Amino acid sequence: MIHSHFPTSAERLELERCVRRQREDHGIAQRANAILLLDKGKSCAEIAEVLYLDDDTVRGWYKTWRRDGWEQLAIDGWQAAYRN
Repeated sequence: MIHSHFPTSAERLELERCVRRQREDHGIAQRANAILLLDKGKSCAEIAEVLYLDDDTVRGWYKTWRRDGWEQLAIDGWQAAYRN
């Protein structure tokens, strides 16, 4: 289970800005949105249903967030960057 209130105030503000920026890449904004929803106590399955994703995708984003931070998750094409 993922516990809420894991991002710091500064991290949460950065995520909220990312979600609200209209010029942000859709995938990056979607990952920021998922992290914010996890912080509000939503489950991976609930988020996946709303965003039309697999819950393992959301879980993977959370694991990347915890291990490497937002900087890694916010990279466009983050999976390719992560493999290197």
